[in-house]
Order: sequence, then structure tokens, then C-alpha cells
Amino acid sequence: MKKLHLLFILALCLVVSLAVAQEKNNKKEKPKEVTITGRITDVKCHLNGMEEDMGEDHKQCAIDCIKSGLPVGILEDKTDKLYIVVPSKGMKSANEELLKHADQKVKLTGKMLERSGVKMFAYTKVEGTK
Repeated sequence: MKKLHLLFILALCLVVSLAVAQEKNNKKEKPKEVTITGRITDVKCHLNGMEEDMGEDHKQCAIDCIKSGLPVGILEDKTDKLYIVVPSKGMKSANEELLKHADQKVKLTGKMLERSGVKMFAYTKVEGTK
């Protein structure tokens, strides 16, 4: 009977240790500021594959979509991943700020955020590139 109690206590300790370790792993680190380079686009056209079909005509479509309030994105050069772009707290809207960069390459500085499979970039600075 003592062996059974000892095994039960050991199993309980193991479960508690695993739970504590998992809790530590789940604590979120504050995102670091990074700079990414990519092309500003509207998320709708990119996800629908319309950019490729439209070619050079896509710029005006992107402008129209961004003006209408559809989400702005950046297609990162290095990874070819699309991130939804939002301004950091206290800045004017991404749509207003990034409209002039529609379908153009820029460098955005800010923090990468991800949750539930959605990737977002909260920018603090935008620079046009050549």
C-alpha cells in the first residue's frame, strides 16, 4: 500500500511539474522592434490572387481598396509572407499613412505580432525604398 501511495505522489509531482513548465512556456515575451522590407498591398487582392492577374494595373486597384478601408498588408521580400499592417498606438490609420506607398516597396519598423494564426505588423516608422 505504501508503494501505491508513493507512486501516486510521484505521479502527482510529475503532473504539477509539467503544468508549471508549460505555464512558463506560455508566458508571452514582449515583441522586439524589427525592420522589414516589402511591398505594400491590400490584403483582399493578395489573398484572392488578383495582383498577379492584374500586373501593372494592380496599383490603382490597391489604391482604391485601401481608400475604401480594406486592410493594408506588407508582403515581406525575404519570406514572401503577408502581414496585416496596423499603426502603433497614437498614430494615424495605416490606410491613411500607407496609401501613398500602395504597390511600392517600403521599409517598416515596428513589432511583429501573431495570434491564432494571424500575423500582424504594428509599425512605428515607414520609409520608402528604391
